[in-house]
Amino acid sequence: MIEPVALPEVEFSIEDGIFIKQMSMVSTGTFVPQHSHAYAHSSMLASGSVRVWQNDELKGDFKAPIPINIPAGVKHTFMSLEPNTVVYCIHRIDRSGHVEIDEHAVEVSQHIIEEGILCLGQQQQR
Repeated sequence: MIEPVALPEVEFSIEDGIFIKQMSMVSTGTFVPQHSHAYAHSSMLASGSVRVWQNDELKGDFKAPIPINIPAGVKHTFMSLEPNTVVYCIHRIDRSGHVEIDEHAVEVSQHIIEEGILCLGQQQQR
């Protein structure tokens, strides 16, 4: 069974063929559901820190400020490791006029939730 998870607050902006999705994760343990795109793009971690999975494999933990490169066709998800984490997903849309999403899940896979909960538990013990 998939447990309900906290999702980020989202805002969008489009200027000069660039689409920017701002994801504000107010609470620790907020997830961005897994999704993939037809092309490579960058996600800019502007504040806070995240744990990142790609194709259901743990990629690592990242601390702002840092760009996180996402290869084309790779499913990816984020989990905030601290409150007030902000990630900007940045996409060119001049190819088609929109963000090309290959696959989008509205849920977070159970093993990613379990890894995330374990990670947060270890952080609290420090």
